[in-house]
Amino acid sequence: MLPARGYAAGQGGFPMVLQMHGGPHGAYGNTFSFDQQLLAGRGFMVLFTNPRASTGYGEDFRWGTWGGWGFNDYDDVMAGVDHAIANYDIDTARMGVTGYSYGGYLTNWVITQTDRFAAAVAGASISNWVSDYGVADIPRTKESEFFGPPWEERGLENLLRSSPIIHAKGVTTPTLFVHGEYDHRVPVEEAEQMYVALRKQQVPAKFVRYPESYHGGWTPWRMMHRMWVQLEWWEEWLRSPSTSEQ
Repeated sequence: MLPARGYAAGQGGFPMVLQMHGGPHGAYGNTFSFDQQLLAGRGFMVLFTNPRASTGYGEDFRWGTWGGWGFNDYDDVMAGVDHAIANYDIDTARMGVTGYSYGGYLTNWVITQTDRFAAAVAGASISNWVSDYGVADIPRTKESEFFGPPWEERGLENLLRSSPIIHAKGVTTPTLFVHGEYDHRVPVEEAEQMYVALRKQQVPAKFVRYPESYHGGWTPWRMMHRMWVQLEWWEEWLRSPSTSEQ
């Protein structure tokens, strides 16, 4: 947990943003993160966890989501949220959730499973594993992680049950989507599907597309712009006196 600037227990609930890393076989460590420090400086508590599928905790933990992303990993990040609420002065009505790549996928998944978050930002996010199989540059990931391609019964079953778009009915979380139009790892049509699903249900949603931008290696200006629009989204949906006055 990265405490908000000026945080002190007993001063009233602070808004919190849950950040989820990419991969999924990666991990947060003891490193400097500009966007986390930016959020903390603006008065947000920042929670970041290493759920199952993360590295650094052994092979069983690393492969703990094989056959179905969105289940054990979701349980782990939500356990982190509950732990944070129990140990810090968090305003549970002003919590946000975000991530990029796999973290963007998990953001899409989280908002289909719970209405506990007041806002979300999904970056380079997958919504439909079946369509993603045919357009992404790494179909082998789906074949290994979900035990087969979509034309095989086991693979299709696992790909569908882990696809946020299949579970999008009833989503209520206002969500910002950010995506590079040249992204081949997670093609932009993946975010388009989830964006349409939310707009069809009259859920507040915004889509910011970055031309000539890939999965990584964005220009400095586009990186700064993305951080700015994300901060605007948090302050629109999680705003409070403690964030707006700083």
